[in-house]
Amino acid sequence: MKKLIFIIYIIFLFTGGAYSQLSINSDIKILRAQSDEGNAEAKFFLGALYYSGQGVEQNFSKAIELFKESSDSGYSSATFNLGVIYAKGRGVDVNQEKAYEYYEKAALGGLDRAQYVFATWLRDGIIGDKDEASAMEWFKRSSLQNYGPALLEVAKGYENGLSGRRDYREAVKLYRQARAHDDGRDNYTYFNATHRLGLLYYKGLGVEKDQRKGIRFIKEASDNGVTEAKDDLKNLSNN
Repeated sequence: MKKLIFIIYIIFLFTGGAYSQLSINSDIKILRAQSDEGNAEAKFFLGALYYSGQGVEQNFSKAIELFKESSDSGYSSATFNLGVIYAKGRGVDVNQEKAYEYYEKAALGGLDRAQYVFATWLRDGIIGDKDEASAMEWFKRSSLQNYGPALLEVAKGYENGLSGRRDYREAVKLYRQARAHDDGRDNYTYFNATHRLGLLYYKGLGVEKDQRKGIRFIKEASDNGVTEAKDDLKNLSNN
């Protein structure tokens, strides 16, 4: 499958859709052949193509069928996509219970973004009662794989004590790690980490106090669409 992975580029449904680039039509034939042989990875990629309608006629039912077969074979990316499909109602009716089950399964399978999403569902009590302690444990698992949004959540937890203790130095360390993370187009992790780190510099928490640097960081986040940073910058300017 290494050759096919090079040829085909899939963006998880979580980011807004599945997209693909194929060099020649025969690549789809290869995927179909490998899928028919039971290759879970091939089923996942072929399912993504059917879902997006790239190179084949769009067919949600076929895509979901392939994702389920891939998931049943232990391919966590397919399991996660099923969670997104049922959570968002993309090609099926919204079913939060099914989405929760698939997110949990993918999280247990070790997929970083699944661990993060599952954690947010636990934290927000989307299914059942809120469970912030369990949510933080899943955020930590995801952060250990350097998943940007999870790094932010764990760092915030060290700021407010939800990570097990209040530890500003650890928060600073994780925010710095998050700022080195590449989110792609919107740089969500970088700018939100910059905002939080700016506040810690401004207050001198976990790092030597440097209000000038703090304001510079907060302004950078504000200029790049972080709403909380805009509010903080306004408040600091009024004081």
